[in-house]
Order: sequence, then C-alpha cells, then structure tokens
Amino acid sequence: MVTLKDIAVKVGVDVSTVSKVLQGAPIRISDARREEIVRTAQEMDYRPNLMARGLRLKRSNALAMIVPTTTSYLYPEIIDGAEQAAEERGYALFLIKSQNPHTRLLSVVGHGRIDGLVFADDQPSEEVASRLNSLDVSWVCLNRTKPDDHGHVALDDEAGFNAQAEHLLKLGHRSIVFVSVTPSSYISGLCTRMFIDRMKKEGVDLPQTHLFQSEFDGGQAADIADIIAELSPRPTAVAAASVQIASRIVESLRAKGLRIPEDISVVGYHDSPTALWPPPGITTVKMPSRRQGYQGVSRVIDLLNGVHFEGETIDERPVVIERGTCAPL
Repeated sequence: MVTLKDIAVKVGVDVSTVSKVLQGAPIRISDARREEIVRTAQEMDYRPNLMARGLRLKRSNALAMIVPTTTSYLYPEIIDGAEQAAEERGYALFLIKSQNPHTRLLSVVGHGRIDGLVFADDQPSEEVASRLNSLDVSWVCLNRTKPDDHGHVALDDEAGFNAQAEHLLKLGHRSIVFVSVTPSSYISGLCTRMFIDRMKKEGVDLPQTHLFQSEFDGGQAADIADIIAELSPRPTAVAAASVQIASRIVESLRAKGLRIPEDISVVGYHDSPTALWPPPGITTVKMPSRRQGYQGVSRVIDLLNGVHFEGETIDERPVVIERGTCAPL
C-alpha cells in the first residue's frame, strides 16, 4: 500500500508537507509544488487511511450534502463537483434528502457521524444553524437568503442574468417576458431585479403584464403560455429563470401553433439534459454548478482545518449555449 512517505520521497519533500497538502491544511508552499504532490498521489493511487486519521483527529472523515429533492436536474452536476473535492481530500461524502428546517439532521451530526455539511439549497434555519455551531459542526450553503449571509458559496447570478438579458438585446428584442421562480426568495427577487435593471439600462421597460412566476419545474408554464399568446402586441421573446420553465413554455407555445424561434424566442437559465427537449433544445445560460459543488466541499474542509471562511461568489463567467430557440428579431 502506498504511504505518505512514498509520496514524500518521490517528490522530495517532508512527510508532514505531503500530509498537510492532501488534507487541505494551511501550509506555505508554492502552487506548482502543491500540484506536484496531488498529481503524484493520484499517479501512485494513494488511498488515505480514513479510520486511522479519524481516530487521531476525533473525526469521522465524513461529510454530507443536503438536498431538498432528488428529482431536480440542478443537483447532479453540483454533486459531481462535491464528490471530486471530497475524494481528493480523503473524505467520504453522503447525500441526505431533507427540507428546511433540517431538524432531523441534528440526530445524525449530534452523534459525531458527520464532520461537516453542505446545504445545496436554502440556508438552515437560525435554530438549526445555532445548534450546528454549538456542536462544532462546520457547514456552508450553496445559496443565500439575505445580503449578509455568511458561509455561502454562491453563483454569480448577476453575471448570469446580465448574460441572459444581453443575449436577447443583441438579437434586437425589446418586447420581452420574464418568468421568475417561486417561491419569491431573496435570490429569486434579486435575479428578477437584475434582469429588469439590465433591460432598463438599454431603455427597455418590462411592464407588470410581462412579469410572471412559476415553480422551478415549470408547473405554471402552460398557463403562462396561454397569457403570452393573447398579449397584444405579442412579445417577441421570453426569458425564464430555469431551463425547465423555458422548456415547458416552448412546448406549450408550439402546441398553440407558434413557431419557436421565428415567432417568439425563448431562453432559459442553468443547463441540464432537460435543455435538449423539445428538439433542437433550449437556448440557456450555463452556470458553473460543478465548480460550485467542488468549492462548497473544499470550504467545509478548510473550516475543519481551521481556515476562516465567510463566503464567496464563484468568479467563473456564465456561458450562453445557443440550441435553436432564439433568433434575431
């Protein structure tokens, strides 16, 4: 079995240096040397002794990611990134389905089975957050519920909805419908304001008749499509805050005999296999969800190793993926 000493000898550093790098512990070392240690460990197929480390540090070396549902297309990419980070740092990652206020989690973490948590959706309630802190359980959240939230790893939704708005503006659209996500959370309201403000900068006002809300999976899409089709003059484009909403709106508008994108352009938000239906697929804004999951787990492990962390926004730029539901006016 490959040991830390084997890696240290091959790289030419101390065993303690290898140990700290692979654990993600604070250490002054160049990025090049850090990458060399990680690469060498992977090439030598190093597997940490989690039981021994757990006994030494009084940890379980287990993390959990909390998701509100297992049916949403949004989480698989986040989970993939999270699993990669956990594996690289020698942790096991478990998936727990739980909705706020997450009170059932306390029975798990209270017995020392989990070292850290990543909330993939809403921040835990104040009661649960206080209890987690008192149990010395590190946690981060992949969302924000208010401006001063701490411990979040958020996407740059401002850049994302700017990209969505700019895509339609560049195509010449000025009569646009925007469909936000319910419930009207802090982030949902923020994203709506971002889109509206970006339009206003170009002299485009969105009247209340052009603002709608739908559940994330597009449950109200058919009703919204009915209203859009009857608006006079009819809008030339629809921007939706999820790709599932966009997909269902496209399906409903086509069922009414409208051509997409010849009669109405439609653009979604986030990306997933859902975006490929109906053919030729939905134009959408792809956000760095995989990196978000990776950073979420990395930050929890940093906290476990004493590295202070208040919150961050992923700085990777969103990408508009054109699949055929948008066209010049």
